[in-house]
Amino acid sequence: MNEIKTLRMNIMGGMNAYVLETVEDEDILNFWQTYGFPDEVTEEMLAEYAEDDELWLEIVHAFADVLRMN
Repeated sequence: MNEIKTLRMNIMGGMNAYVLETVEDEDILNFWQTYGFPDEVTEEMLAEYAEDDELWLEIVHAFADVLRMN
């Protein structure tokens, strides 16, 4: 696994954990689960998103949107 992929996976895992642990608003959580990650994100999903620049950026943008809404 290359370094960038590993870093992206760690960042996305952290973003997901942050949202799930700090956001209480159901609408915002639903947004994240639609445009970020579903309830049960897997290591395989993180790897897939980390390898694809467009998917990676979609997650980053969704996280920024969650921060703005929260």
